[in-house]
Formats: sequence, structure tokens, C-alpha cells
Amino acid sequence: MRWVDRGPEPGGVDGYAQQFTQGWVDYFRHDIGGRPTDSFWREFREALGNRSSDICWYCERLADGVVGDMLLPTVDHFRPLYRFPELAYEWTNWIFSCRECNQSKDNKWPEQGYVDPSAADEQERPERYFDYDMLTGEIIPHRDLSGDARRKAETTITDLGLNQRWVLWHRQIRTTRFLVKLFQRRVNDREAFIDRVLRQPKIFHGAMGMAVAQMRASGEI
Repeated sequence: MRWVDRGPEPGGVDGYAQQFTQGWVDYFRHDIGGRPTDSFWREFREALGNRSSDICWYCERLADGVVGDMLLPTVDHFRPLYRFPELAYEWTNWIFSCRECNQSKDNKWPEQGYVDPSAADEQERPERYFDYDMLTGEIIPHRDLSGDARRKAETTITDLGLNQRWVLWHRQIRTTRFLVKLFQRRVNDREAFIDRVLRQPKIFHGAMGMAVAQMRASGEI
């Protein structure tokens, strides 16, 4: 997972919010009426996907195709509707997600919440919470975390399945290829290569960036 800039709220969101939010609040907060059937957040799926080149903001896999009917792109409510119905049409609560991550997260919301891939607060962004295990390919809690922050990282990894076998395998292959290409370059060319590769959103950039940060800290690059 890496931080994604959601960008400014597009036109039309506020109008939907004013018209339809109360129905969700009435249903979930006050048990009034039936469950609403509107889902106009789907109209903004393309705008969200454009911010990451159609890469899922959670697992960092490409979500513009179909693999076992699970990678189709969706709009996930980061804070789920049943707990936070007032955020049904809140731009800052929408996450571009593959269907698999959306279904894994479902309506869960732990006490400490989850790591927000598009957090406005720099201290709440994924880079503070996660690191990459160079040996296993796993996403792991950052070594500096403790208490609730560590639990938030661990729960996010578990509930979203960020270390599922097929995710881990593809992430490790992509990251290893990147590192091999990096060290094939002359020492003076490596920073330019890193900048060129990581400048634009690509699959598993978060893991690549964390690997680079570790090697910089150790003096390997």
C-alpha cells in the first residue's frame, strides 16, 4: 500500500450528498424505511481510478480487468456505511478498490480503524505504518510502531488480505525484478532509475519504495 492523492472533489458529489445521504442515515441510525438502493458513488469510480492508473489503493494490483471475477474495480466506503452512513456521499471516504479487497474488508471496522491509503494527515499515511520484508515479500508493520498504531497496521494487513499467497507471490516477483534492474545500472545512474520508475503509479510501487528506503538506510544505494 502506498499513499494516493485523491485529488479535489469533482462536481456532482455535493448534489448527491444533499439528496441521498439522509436516507442512509435514517436507515442505519434510526431504523426508518428500507435500505436505500442508490449508489451514485459508482459514477466517480473512473475519476478515482485515474488517480492511481487503475491500481487498487489497498493491494496495489491492477483492477481494470477480471481474474476469477475478483479484480473488477469498485468504490469502497473506507468507513463502512452501516457505521458511518453520514459519509455515504463523502468524497474523502471513497477508495478505488479491486473487488477482492472490497469484499475482504466488507463491513468490518476495528476499534482502531484501518490505515487510510489516501489520508490527508501525513502521519496517518501508509508509509508510516508499513514496511516490506525483503526475504518473504510480506507487508509488515513498521518497526517503529507500538500500541494502537501497530494493531492498526496488523489488522489492516490481515483483514484486507495483503499477504495472501497470490498477492505476495506477484508482489515479490515485481519487486525483485525492479531491484535486479536497479543493481544492473551504474551507481551514478541508480537514483535516476528509481525516480523514473516510481514517479508514476504502477503495480506494487509501495513495496518497491519501501525496499528502496531500506537500502538507502543501510547504505546499499
